[in-house]
Amino acid sequence: MNKNNREINGISLKAPAKINLFLEILGKRDDGYHEIETVMQEIDLVDNLQFEEIREGVKLKCNNKNIPSDENNLVCKAANLMVNECGIKKGVLISLEKNIPVGAGLGGGSSDAATTLKALNSLWKIGLSDVDLVEFAARLGSDIPFFIKGKTALCSGRGEKITPIEVKSEMNYLVIFPHINISTATIYRNLKIDLTKKRKDVSFFLNALKNSKVADISKLLFNRLEEVIFATYPDLLHVKSSLEHFDFCGLSVSGSGSAFFGLCNDRRQAEAIKGKVELSGIGSVFAVTNVITP
Repeated sequence: MNKNNREINGISLKAPAKINLFLEILGKRDDGYHEIETVMQEIDLVDNLQFEEIREGVKLKCNNKNIPSDENNLVCKAANLMVNECGIKKGVLISLEKNIPVGAGLGGGSSDAATTLKALNSLWKIGLSDVDLVEFAARLGSDIPFFIKGKTALCSGRGEKITPIEVKSEMNYLVIFPHINISTATIYRNLKIDLTKKRKDVSFFLNALKNSKVADISKLLFNRLEEVIFATYPDLLHVKSSLEHFDFCGLSVSGSGSAFFGLCNDRRQAEAIKGKVELSGIGSVFAVTNVITP
């Protein structure tokens, strides 16, 4: 509230992180991207964003000084896209509180960008549909369309084709960030696609997810990028070996890394393992749950 007790024309939203429960690479596309099939799930580890209308321009403030605050930031790109495409004659000051680790395969930057599109659509009463927002998101990056609707979804193509998956039960994870920042572009550049390798069929995983049985889901966690991640960043292989000593139901790398996530039976188990992982000094540890379909 300002001095006149009038609310500033603004909006605050949370931008959730994601984990990739399943990730298969189907091949290289003509446009240079890779054809993927991935099951992404939002978790309750979030960045906080505030949007305040100003007279002109897109300005970004961030609590993390290592993150660019100029037009190289996806948040600024998203805001500028809205301004230019929708003929907006106003500006916005965006305050970003980063909690999601950067370069961790948790989609923080993509989620921030999608949240910016949704927030400005609402703030400026532009009236774009979710379909329109997904189209805008796809122009900004491959993971961004998922975050328009979020929750849990099967994403295909280069990530822009979204099929929502209903998950009604709570899933508990530990997310471990070993303070190694990974460039997604580097991982995909080093990826060699072996066409003789049998592709993993996502339908088995989707069935397990539908039945919500942790034991079945944990056996089917899969990330095709793991091999190239460990070859490019050998230290992460040691991290995985260390984490395998803990009592997770299943363990995997999220996206292009470097964060790992361990699936647990319940919150109590997650909190118990969290204390032990923190003592081992492997990295930052977060006990999280999935964002559930209402």
